[in-house]
Amino acid sequence: MENEVWTQLKNELTNYGKAMGEVGRFRLIGIVSRVLGLFLLIFTVVLLLFALLSFGAVALIDVMAKCMPVWAAALIIGAGYILLIIIAVACRKVLFIHPFIRLLTKQLRSEEELALKTIEAEHEAELQRVRLECHVENATREMNFYIGLLRRIKNWLFNRK
Repeated sequence: MENEVWTQLKNELTNYGKAMGEVGRFRLIGIVSRVLGLFLLIFTVVLLLFALLSFGAVALIDVMAKCMPVWAAALIIGAGYILLIIIAVACRKVLFIHPFIRLLTKQLRSEEELALKTIEAEHEAELQRVRLECHVENATREMNFYIGLLRRIKNWLFNRK
């Protein structure tokens, strides 16, 4: 009986540890995906800004040279890069964050799914904690019962003489 209680308590502790590990894993995935997504967004914007500045410089040189078709082409390409920057910022979750979530979890596809899985893992961890507390309370109550029973028997035996 006592061995069963300890085995069950050990199993509950193991399950609780696994549930807490799952919560930590999903939180880490969320943080890493946001950081990597933000890094890629910044990297993309910086590269596109460098390209924009280089095309702007070529366009200014061509304006000074009064060669209309070359600078017009350079300004059109510069406007295309500005459009790309706007698209990259507007679609940052789909382009940068969601692929990293998919890469790190191999089963989730978006931040919303990650948030739901995190909530599920937190709920499972809470259930494991409550079960563990109940088992500890039951074991404590049972131990107190047996100690009280032994005291009563001892008192009854020694008071009888």
